[in-house]
Amino acid sequence: MRSNRRGLMLLLLLAGLLVAAGCTLIQTTKAVIAVSVQKGVVPLTLSFDGAGSEGAGGVSTYHWTFGTGDESYDAAGSYTYHRAGIYELSLTIRGENGRTATTSVQIAVDPALWVCDENLQQVYKLDMNGAVLETFDVPVADPRGVAVAEIGGTEWLFVACYGGGNQRILKLDATTGVLDTERSAPGGDPLFLTYGVQEPERLWHVDGLSRRIYELAQASWQVMNGFGTNYFRTTGQVGNETFLQTPMGLDWTEELGSSGFLWYLEGETRWLYQFDVDAPINIFEGVQLVAVGEPIEIDASLFPVAGIDIYDGWLWVVDRDHHEIVQVDLTTGLATGVRISGFPGAAVSGLHIQY
Repeated sequence: MRSNRRGLMLLLLLAGLLVAAGCTLIQTTKAVIAVSVQKGVVPLTLSFDGAGSEGAGGVSTYHWTFGTGDESYDAAGSYTYHRAGIYELSLTIRGENGRTATTSVQIAVDPALWVCDENLQQVYKLDMNGAVLETFDVPVADPRGVAVAEIGGTEWLFVACYGGGNQRILKLDATTGVLDTERSAPGGDPLFLTYGVQEPERLWHVDGLSRRIYELAQASWQVMNGFGTNYFRTTGQVGNETFLQTPMGLDWTEELGSSGFLWYLEGETRWLYQFDVDAPINIFEGVQLVAVGEPIEIDASLFPVAGIDIYDGWLWVVDRDHHEIVQVDLTTGLATGVRISGFPGAAVSGLHIQY
């Protein structure tokens, strides 16, 4: 009995000495995440670091998942979220003894708004509250339309400019604002742009003078098709109503299992049209745009409209007179009461919601 008590006392004494020396009898396995930012606007780049993690005998492996399908096995690094959403950034570590531990943090990526100002020759990147995140000067006067697209891993900004009659489409780096390419715009009165990111990638442009919608190749900007009123296959609404008379908006939306949809707002009738890109049905015709459903009449109080975008199931329009971006119900065509204002400029034009 005395022998057992003496052994227990020796064990307790040894444990106390180990703790005093900064050691523990049982080492824990613990994953620790350090990130530079957990909330921001698309594209959001953050730094991640797992150096604070602990493992018995040290950490042998790190495994990061970003909630996008991407992975990393580095202890630390950086990552860019190119789409808006809520993501779970997760780290699993393995100690030298084989034990594992996992932890995660939530990353919130918000969309960004891009608008032009014709008078100031500037393009603004805004958050969804209207706060300015970036301001880019453009080298051609009268910027009217704007679109953003990720091409080859780089975010590009396309801007349609009237240029006092010297019409241009500009391609700028969306991060720095540096001009990459400048080319003539088809037609004589360039208005709005939108980008179709599904194959085949296309830049779409509507011109107020020629009253046509142009489909441009992504790389060369060559005009693939020019759609006047004779190039729309419809149920009759385009042929019988004023169309392509006063363009007030153009947008393209993604759609699983298709090439996506093109949306066009006619200012004279205040009708919003949805079109599908249709292949030729015989050897005598080319590509046509086919109306999907009936057009939607948009709230008259919002006109004149100077740009549109469809995001998260809502239509967003630029109410130029009130210098606001207004959310509209796509079912009724009525404003919901959600408005974005307070951003600079006096002649806002064009709209792209980057998400």
